[in-house]
Amino acid sequence: MKNIALKIIYKILAFYARIVVAKYNPTVIAITGTVGKTSTKEAIFQVLSDAFPGKVRRSFGNLNAEIGIPLSILGYDSLPNKFLWPIFLVSASRRINQKNYPAYLILEMGVEKKGDLKYFASIVKPKYLIVTAVGLAHLSNFSDLSEYQNEKLSILDEVTAQGKILLNYDDPILQKISNDKIISVAGKNLLADYHAEDIKLTTKGTEFRICRSGRKIAIKSHLLGEHLINSSVFAFALADILNVSLLQVGKSLEKLAQYPGRMNIISGSRETTIIDDSYNANPASVKAALIALSQIVYKERKVLILGNMNELGDLEKKYHEEIGAFALNRCDFAIFVGPNAKTMQKGYGDKKTSIIFNNRQDLIDHLSPLIKSGDLILVKASQNGNYFEEVVKSLMQNPDKADKLLVRQSKFWLRKKHI
Repeated sequence: MKNIALKIIYKILAFYARIVVAKYNPTVIAITGTVGKTSTKEAIFQVLSDAFPGKVRRSFGNLNAEIGIPLSILGYDSLPNKFLWPIFLVSASRRINQKNYPAYLILEMGVEKKGDLKYFASIVKPKYLIVTAVGLAHLSNFSDLSEYQNEKLSILDEVTAQGKILLNYDDPILQKISNDKIISVAGKNLLADYHAEDIKLTTKGTEFRICRSGRKIAIKSHLLGEHLINSSVFAFALADILNVSLLQVGKSLEKLAQYPGRMNIISGSRETTIIDDSYNANPASVKAALIALSQIVYKERKVLILGNMNELGDLEKKYHEEIGAFALNRCDFAIFVGPNAKTMQKGYGDKKTSIIFNNRQDLIDHLSPLIKSGDLILVKASQNGNYFEEVVKSLMQNPDKADKLLVRQSKFWLRKKHI
């Protein structure tokens, strides 16, 4: 009965959202992909809101699924109280009529099951579609990786006739797609229409140049990692399509701040430096974080603290072992945590420079002696059942700033984590 009631509520909200889209006809920018959706959304929002003040709206937080997308279209920035649904639906109906509805609507679109993206496209047809990657994530609701990738690509046919599709050409699968609407974007692939070069990673961020048809612009970004460069290149490409000046785009991109839980650099105790990537994890995002860790020029030890990657279905053991192997030689010391810790250590293959723990609390209780002064520490894990932002908190120089610097620090989340 509860699930039926929720489905009815979702359908009502989607109905309201369709009316709003038909009435105000915003230019819709849809963003989907295995990794990089949120960073790309924020980069595009920064650039477009600077170029078109007051005319841009983006989906907030993780409102990127069946209920989140209609809520974003209606202008909400959080989920409603589940005990107040009748009152909320009445309130939501009033949002069909809005003053100064935005001209640009940036929507992050996640995938939980087959058919999600087609359904989202039935609510709002994107004029501009950005696909950041089609790697490994959320496979538990799909028969195999191919079915998941086909779901991600199913939205390509939903772009409007005059629209454009921006694909990440660092992804070998996306490189193979042929469509006259495609504009290629990349962090490393020099054959892409828009790409980056002269990349340099430090503990303060990433320096690079964005190139397009002989034109170049230098960027000093606060964001860390080659995989986050792509978000800036996507924003640059879209702004160029919309005729925003390159100088203005560059200034906007350099304003981007690091995001809590996403390759965020935090001062640790004992002169350590933490790379907090604890928001979530899947094989693609873990590999990207490890590549970034290996590329940073750093004199002291590089330490990896890696928890479980959830929702991998029957391929769980396979991918955890592969990630363990990928971590070898990209860090100096590895700490594997959770139900797949032994599997990751098996892939890593070096017990002298690795250790395993059963769970987050077991790790926190024994972590201090394992960390040396000056260490550079990458912390990453999936969300549910892990919550490795609490590991970051235990390492911070100023844990009293956790509510500002870390993810999931509200009373709701702390209760859920039993803290």
